[in-house]
Formats: sequence, structure tokens, C-alpha cells
Amino acid sequence: MQVTRRTYLDSVDRSVTVQSMKDPLEVLDFMEKNSDSDTRTHEAALRALGRLSVGARYQDVVSDARFHAILSALASRLDDCNAKTLSMIADASARFRISTPELSDLAQRLAEVITRREDAFNPRNLASVAIALSVRGVRDVATVEFIRNEAIKLMDDLEPTQCVMLLEAFRRWGVFDRQLVDMIVERMSDEVDRFTARDLVDALAVISRLGLARGFLLRRLCTLAFENLRQFTPRELAKMSYALAKLRFLAQSNVDEIVDAVTPDLHKLVGSQVSELLYALAMVDARHQVDLARNLIAQYTDSPGGVSKMSGGSLIDFAWALCALELVDEHKAVFKAALGETFNRSPPQNRVPLMKLFDVMCCLELEHKDLGIAVPATWKAACDDADRFEMDRLDTSRLHNEIVMRFDSLRGAAHGMRWQLRMQRNQNCGPYRVDMLDEDTKIAMDVEIISWPTSRHLKHRLLKDMGYKMLRLEYWDWRRARTEEDQNIFLEREITRLLEASPLDRQ
Repeated sequence: MQVTRRTYLDSVDRSVTVQSMKDPLEVLDFMEKNSDSDTRTHEAALRALGRLSVGARYQDVVSDARFHAILSALASRLDDCNAKTLSMIADASARFRISTPELSDLAQRLAEVITRREDAFNPRNLASVAIALSVRGVRDVATVEFIRNEAIKLMDDLEPTQCVMLLEAFRRWGVFDRQLVDMIVERMSDEVDRFTARDLVDALAVISRLGLARGFLLRRLCTLAFENLRQFTPRELAKMSYALAKLRFLAQSNVDEIVDAVTPDLHKLVGSQVSELLYALAMVDARHQVDLARNLIAQYTDSPGGVSKMSGGSLIDFAWALCALELVDEHKAVFKAALGETFNRSPPQNRVPLMKLFDVMCCLELEHKDLGIAVPATWKAACDDADRFEMDRLDTSRLHNEIVMRFDSLRGAAHGMRWQLRMQRNQNCGPYRVDMLDEDTKIAMDVEIISWPTSRHLKHRLLKDMGYKMLRLEYWDWRRARTEEDQNIFLEREITRLLEASPLDRQ
């Protein structure tokens, strides 16, 4: 018993020692001298290295043979670990921002061991394993199916945090399992009163990234959020506004409430947090908050390191917001700097930022040729391909088919003239393509779907200047029209309103 207790105390002492270190090289030195340490100490060392390996030190650590020795030691002991320890090791391995072959090998070995532990994981450990393996890119069928089946078994015990983590894991895997998603959303709806501020913000973020149109849950989350705005940090407020704007669930009055809450601590926002809030203002076309937008632009420019230190996604959000809010002419220098920094990098594989940048490119072509910004051919091709791919995907959309069917039998009158539109899908319209176009009247329509990364305000402003009559159909407004009759009335009202504001030319 004395030997066991001494071993236990030695393990605790070493773990605490590793966790208290501030230098990753110090951790590596310690583990080299104490290579006989138990699994708990190795896990603590891996976690500490994930936390401390930032900036220039990152590559030094992950390429160090002593780091590889820690990973190898952990991999060789996984079969003897219980479910909690496996989840902790998985979580620690996910703390590294960029994967390496050695980290990937450890994650794959973890997955092999974990999938043999049916019914061993509690909800917290399962969620940790799922998000960690998805971060490290382990997405084989056996692993994903194991996590799915275990999650369904534990559904009644999942807490909000774990629901969010599981949704994010499956999003990263690129797997949309409707049964599982519906069950998780139902569980989240049942547990709304248990959401913390962080849970709520993270839930909105993953729902927006997935493009989940779950109105009931969103209404409950928004009610909870706006009743407790003062409990959120400035960073959380920026992230929440960004998610709600993408979901088209943010009204201008909501923006004003968020602005009132964040303004006292606005100076605490940095980098991408600033561009997120600016992007949210642009998404709802909040021109009445233009003074705040100007302050955010200045704050973004003055961030440590300037635009050169910003992520590609943040730079594109920033550029798009300036175009959408018509602030480019006021801030030409920083706009050109943001695009210059963007074009100095390689185009991403992710289509979302490319679709946003497509809007910016069209704005450059139609409104800001005088700036002389040359778009590299590789970027232009990537943005064109992204926009075309996503527009082609909408050709098979059930929502769009539904709307076209309503137009086939729709008739009305405006200014004493009868109208009937012959809407064609996915048509060229200036530098863009639109969801539907009637060539005779030049009425063009886009559906403001929540999976599209930018509001159509900017696009429609540009096309309206080219002589098109633009109609933006809000997704949530359409969904409130339940029956065919309601949908016909809704469309007739919108078309009539458009024609009364911009009548057809008489022949």
C-alpha cells in the first residue's frame, strides 16, 4: 500500500509540475528526464505543449524528437486506458492548431481503441472524443458510426455543451445525419434553460455554420440571449451577432440592443472579433450604425500587426462589409491593403470565403474600377467556380422548386397593368447569376437562404444600378406562408410592391 501511494503521489507531483511550466522546451526537457512517467503525466505534458506551442515555437516543438517520444509513449499505452483517460488524451491532442503526421497517427490509433469500447463513455467523454477526432481529421466510417450510435444511446443525458460539440464534430466530418441532428436539436430545445452564455454562443455558431433552419430552437435561444445581453463578454456578443446575421435571424432592432451592450467595452475587441461585428452590421444593412462601423474600421486597422496579421476569412469579411455599407471610398487605403494581403496568399479550399469575395470582385468591377485593384487570375477563377458551384446546387433545391411552381400560376396587376412572370432558374444577370429571372420585365429574384454566406443587399444594389428590378425573398417570411394560397398571396404582394415602386416600361 505504501508503494502504491508513493507511486500515486509521484504521478500527481509530476503532472502538476508539467502543468505549471511556461516554456514548451522546459516540458520537453522534463519528460526526457522522466520518460518512465505514467500515462497521466504524459497526457498532462501533451496538454501543456498544446497550450504553450504558439507562434514561432510551434514548429520547433512538433518537429522535436522528444515530442514524438511523448506521442509514441501514449500510443503504446492506449489499450490499457479507461474511457476517461482516452477522452483526455484525445482532447489534449486536439489542442494543437495544425496537425502533423505524428499527431494524426496518434488520433488514428485513438480511434481504433475507442471504437472497441462500446457503452464505456459517458456523455462528456464521448463529446470530447468526437470533437477531438474531428479536429485531427479522423473520419473513417467506423469511427463516425461508433460516435453516432453512442450519441443516440446517451441522448437523454446530453447537456447543452455536449450537444454543441457533437454537432460541430459531425459538421467537421462533413456528415449530415438528419435523424441524429433532429434528436440533438430536440434535446437542445428541451434543455434551453440550462444553457450558459458560452453554450448559447457556441450553439448559434454551429447552427449558423451548418445552416440549420430550426426556427423554434432559434427563437428560444434568441429570447434567452436578448433577455441576458449584459452577461455576455464583448467577444461573445460579436460572435453571437455574426452567427445570427448569417442565419438571417438578426433584425436591426436586435443590432441596436447588441451595440448598446458592447459599446462600453468595444475597445476590447480585436482582429476577427472586430470584423465579425462589422460583418453583422453589413449583413442587416445597418446604415443607421455607420458611425460605429467607422469606429470598427479604425479599430481593425490599428490592431496589433495591422491587416497583415489577420486571417484570410477575417480580411474577406472586412472587405465585404466595406462594400456592403458603401464605405470603400472613405477607407480606400485600408480596403486596398486588406485585398492586397488577401491576394498575396493562396485561395482557400473552403468555398464560403470565396463566395464572399466574389461579391467584392463584382463590386470592384462595377463601382470601384478607379481603385486599380487587379484580381489575380487564380483568385478570380476560384471565386467564379465557388459561386457557380453553389448556384448550380440550388437548381435541385426543394425550396426553389416550390417557388417556381407558385410563379407558374401567379398573376396580378400593378398601375392598371396585368402581369404574369415567366421565371427561369439560375440565370445570368450582369456579372452575377440570380435564382430566378423574367427576361421580359427584367425582374430578378434571389431567395435569402440561410446557407448563403452573404446577404443579397450588395448584389441587388449593384444589379439595380444596371437596370434590373430586384426582389429579395426572405427565407423566414416564406416559411411563415404555410399553404399554397398563403404563398401565392405573399408572392403577389411582393411582386406588386416591386412594380409599384419601379413600374414596367409601357410598350
